[in-house]
This record gives sequence, structure tokens and C-alpha cells, in this order.
Amino acid sequence: MEGMDKAARAAFDALFSPRSVAVVGASTHGGKVGNFVLRSALASGVEEVYPVHAGGVEEILGRKAYPSIEAIPDDAVDLFLFAVPQKHILKGFGAAVAKGCRGAVIFTAGFREAGEEGRRDQRRLKAMADEAGVKIIGPNTLGFFRSHSRMNATFMPVLSDLFREPGSITLVSQSGGVAGFGAIRFAEDRIPVGTLVCLGNRANVEFADMLDYLAEDPHTRVVALFIEGLDDVRRFFDAARRCAAVKPVVVLGAGYTDAGRKVARSHTGSMAGAQAVYEAAFRQAGLLQVHSIEELVDTAKILSLSAPPRGNRVGVITHTAGPAVLASDILARSGLVLGDLSDATKEALVSKGVLPSFMPPDNPVDLTTFGYLDRRLYVEVLELLAEDPGVDAALAVCMSALGDPHVDPFPADAFGRAAARSGKPAVVAWGAPSDAHEELDAWVRAGVAAYPTAERAAAALANLHRASRLQERPKDAAPPPEFPAELSDYVADLRSSGRVHLLEHEAKRVLDLAGIRTARTVLASGEDEAVSAAREIGYPVALKIASQDIAHKSDVGGVALHLADEEALRRAHRCMMEVVARKAPGARLEGVCVQPMVPAGTELIVGGTRDPQAGPVVMFGLGGIWVEAIGDVAFRLAPVTEADAREMITEIQGTAVLDGLRGAPPVERDALARLIVAVSHLLARFPIQELDCNPVIFHDGTYTVADARMSF
Repeated sequence: MEGMDKAARAAFDALFSPRSVAVVGASTHGGKVGNFVLRSALASGVEEVYPVHAGGVEEILGRKAYPSIEAIPDDAVDLFLFAVPQKHILKGFGAAVAKGCRGAVIFTAGFREAGEEGRRDQRRLKAMADEAGVKIIGPNTLGFFRSHSRMNATFMPVLSDLFREPGSITLVSQSGGVAGFGAIRFAEDRIPVGTLVCLGNRANVEFADMLDYLAEDPHTRVVALFIEGLDDVRRFFDAARRCAAVKPVVVLGAGYTDAGRKVARSHTGSMAGAQAVYEAAFRQAGLLQVHSIEELVDTAKILSLSAPPRGNRVGVITHTAGPAVLASDILARSGLVLGDLSDATKEALVSKGVLPSFMPPDNPVDLTTFGYLDRRLYVEVLELLAEDPGVDAALAVCMSALGDPHVDPFPADAFGRAAARSGKPAVVAWGAPSDAHEELDAWVRAGVAAYPTAERAAAALANLHRASRLQERPKDAAPPPEFPAELSDYVADLRSSGRVHLLEHEAKRVLDLAGIRTARTVLASGEDEAVSAAREIGYPVALKIASQDIAHKSDVGGVALHLADEEALRRAHRCMMEVVARKAPGARLEGVCVQPMVPAGTELIVGGTRDPQAGPVVMFGLGGIWVEAIGDVAFRLAPVTEADAREMITEIQGTAVLDGLRGAPPVERDALARLIVAVSHLLARFPIQELDCNPVIFHDGTYTVADARMSF
């Protein structure tokens, strides 16, 4: 798998671990961004900090200041931090490059978010940076913070105080605000942050670049992302898949828009909105999707501290029933179960006097008030659960004593050691106020993920389990199918005709040549030809209008089904021509398509579209009228593997329909998965803009594509 080359990696290393820093726009005023940035730089672990102040002051914050970049007495300044107005950036960046700049942070706004002039300036900035091999964070950014090199390149100098200890979590955010809120949550939970990067306008550092760098970063164990939008979904997907193969990646997406997307004629195209495509890419790449900043932080926290569970069986320890019930409900909804305790564990709970005599040895293990008064009982129970083969993880629920001197502190260290010895994750719901710093620090030192509520603890444990399942997914893709040369020739002939929208018989011919089973379809230019075709095919037949200008044939009376004989066909043909002429008077009519009636069965849709950012995308869902009524579909970037296809099959809400309802035979899922794979490779290999196979009817142990729509 391709990743980051040595030159790009060296550029990022210089960016994140500079020897020297210049602050361009350093200010003497304590309320200015330039003053905040300078204070951040001075709090960093760098050899030299050069304030640049065009006003000519001699000194700022005890450091000699320079009137210009050119005046800095150092021709190898690694990192430049720009806090000057937008109109000075391009000239200043050129001077920085001449001074040996290897990385830059541009806090200034007014670029691509500010209209065409700003977009033009950002393109010029990117061209200059790419030519010089310089990586830019921003413009319009909070900057970055790297605890391992003690480099604070933000306008939040407080980060250097909040995160003195290096951590293993990297948060990459498009938004400085989300990064700030995330940092506050990490600080509140006493969790050290390794790296915090706010990409801003992404001049020449994209999420894909960061993921390629972080995949091999020895200081990063967990990657957390906040994404508002991507310019190149496909490139992001490739980098995300590479990174997620070696370490967990958690993603929070928001602000999806359909700006710039064309009006779609097909069901697939109309449903492939930005959110559907983005989330499909996240799932397919193996990313763990979350839905709030709090969940993003909670999940990154447990992934950084806990071993993955071997299974989905949880042992719950509590001294109060209500929160344990809430936690159990969340676990159940997430596919985790309360493990059945072994007879040996139950006997030990009784014989060691861990439980009061009136409590049965069961899961949850309810210590009642005795667990609140004697916290050592939690460690004893955890040690028993660690030896129980029916338990894969533990969740402990306990209230802080809030400083009551008559209640012994929780033995967090012993609890953490017991969890570490077992190799099983243990998470704690620790009911304490956020300012109980010593108690929260104790859990972090013990290597235990602790949360203020049972619900958050259970949700984090569920996400830890989800992450472990993602890591178990097969990584190798099967070789692409061998399409015949006749298919390539036929597609080339169709494209050379200049037509965009194919007629149904042409679309089915493409599918047939790709090895996809379709209902035989004959184009007839008139009534007599239709009768002749039906005689050859055999009754009963279906009759459909053939027109490049009509996307949805049934809407204009262009479909007639179950025609049992010649008389019925002639009558249907005349009626169809009359109704279509009235409802679609401007449509060019090529004739009608005649095909056999497909046996009744389960109707599905398999199709695809070419997304402007993600490229070819394949879709599957319930077909026929159901795709319009409920839109129960799943997407993936094409091509897909059979494992991807099987995930799509189980992802739709109506998956029970595939098992057979009211006596209907079940859909042959192996054949369905192979069909999805074949369609995905067809989309990836040829310049198809939209494709609908709808309905695909599964019947008699096989399937038939009853109708197809395709455009180039």
C-alpha cells in the first residue's frame, strides 16, 4: 500500500519538531493574536524564537524583535507562524522561503472562504509552498500543538500548561472551534493529548496527508478526526484505509452539503448525497464513526488506554443497580451481552465473602452499599472476572466519596494492575465532579478509562468493541474480474455515438457482457415488430417505451406488464403510444422494448453513480417501489470486495426481507454479493455516470435484472 514518501515525511517532521520559529506579526499588545502566538512559541521546546514586528520595536516579551523577515540573523528558520493581515501573506511567505522555511502556520483568514479573490490567493500560496516543499497548516486556522516536541504553534498558549505530559492521541480537525472544545474535554478528563492539528482552509495539507503521516507516527496510537468537507473523497478514503489498517481512526463528520452535485436522473444518483457517500467511505475504510465531540473524545480515550476485547461478553460490577441497568441497556443495543458467570466464579464470589449473604452471585455483580464503603471489593471481583472464560471485558460503576475521610479512596492502581494482568479491558463509571483532579488523575495513572456516567462508560466500551471488530476485517481484496474485450468494444461504440443516455436494451447488453444476468430485451420500432419479437420471446411479455428523454417510463404510461397474447400486446402498444405522446410530448421515441415477464420474487436495486468527489460509488437496497417509498439503501466506493458487499447487505433496515417474508424464499446472498461486486467493478472500469438495475428480481435460486438504466 502506498503511503507518504520520504521527502514529505521529512517536511512534516520539520513542521512538528522545528529547531527555530519566527512569529511574523508578533504584537506587544496582550489582546492581539500576534501576542498570543508569540507566547505559545515561547512556551515551546525550541532553540530560537524570532519575533517579527514591522513597527520597529526593539523587544517583545523579553525577546529581541526584528523589523522584517529578511532582518532575522538566521538563514535556516524551520517554522514560520503568520499572524498578519491577508494582504501581507504572499509577500511574507516568499520571504520566509528565502529564509529556509520548512513549515508554516497561517492563522489569517480571507482566503478560499472569502470569495474568488481569496481563492485565487490561496492557489498562489499553494503553488509557492509546493514548489518550495513547504507544508502549510491553514490558512484560517488555530494552528497545531505537538506535546512530544513541546511545539505550541497555536494562539492558545494555555495548551502548553494543560498538556505537559505527552499523550498518544492525535486530533485532526477542520475546525479550530471543535479542536478547542475537544482539547477542553481531554483536559477535563485528565487525558494527555499527543498532537492537535487544525487544518483550516487546507492550502496544501489535507486530511489524507495527515493520515499518511500518522499511520507511521510512533507517537500516535489513536487518530481522531473532525471533518466538515473534503475536496477529494477518494484520496481521503485511500489514506484512511491505510491508516486504519494499523491503528484505530475515529471520525466525526458534520456539515455535509450537496453543493456542486448534478441533478440525477437515476434513483442511485438522487440518493447519493454527500452524507451518504462520506459515511459509506468512512465505513468502508474501517473508520469508527461517532456523533458528537463528547463521543469522539470518550472513544479516543478508551482506545488509547485499553486493550481490545476478545468478544462481546461484559461483566458488570456495581454498588448501585440503577446506573448498571442504564449501562446494560446501552451495551445490549450495541451488540454486547452480560456474560454468564462460570460456576467457579459464582462459588468464589460466595466463598470469599465478596457479596453480602442476601445477594445472589450473578452478573451484574451487585456489591450493594458494601461496595461503596469497601472499594477493595471491586479489585477482588475484577480478579475473578479476569479468570472467567465467559467474560471478555469489565465495566465497574462506583460513586466518589467526594472527599469523605471515613471512606477509603478507590484502589485505582490495584484495579488497573488487575486489568492489565488479565489482558481484558476494564472501564469505570466514576461518579465524581470534574474538579476532583486527584481522583481522575489516579485513573489515568492506572491506565483505566474512567467516565462520569454509566451511560458514557458503556458507550465507550461498545465503541472499543466496534473498533476491535473493524481491525478483524479482511484486508486483502480479490483480483478484479476479467471483462471480455467485446464489452470494451461495445462501450467504445456506444460512447462514439455521442449519446449520453442508453436505451434499455443497450444498457442490458452492457450488463450481459459483464456477466450479469438480465431479461432478454428486444427493441421494436413499431407494433408489428413488437408482435414479432413477442412471438419469438414467448408470452407473457412486458412492453416498455424506448426513449433517451424518458427516465422514469411508468410515470408517463410507458410500461405494460403481463401481456398474455398478441391481442393484448397490440392493444397495450396503441394505448401506450397515445398516453406517452400526451404526457411527454417533446420526447424522442425510438420504439418499444419487449421482454419476457420475470418470475415473481424479491425485488432489489443494485446500481451506481460517479460522484464528483468520490468517483464511482455502488449502491444496493430494496428495489421496485420500495426504493422510492423508503430509500433503504447502502453505498460504498467502487470497486468493492465481497466482504464490503456483505456488509452492505446487512446494513439496510429491511434486511429481514432478504430472509423471506410470508413464505417467500430467501434471497441467495452469495449470488447477491457477487452481483454487487460485479456492478462495482463495471462502474470502476468504465466511464459510467449513472446505473440503475431496478428491479433485480431474485427468484428460483437465481436473479434477473428486469430493468436497467445507464448513462455515460
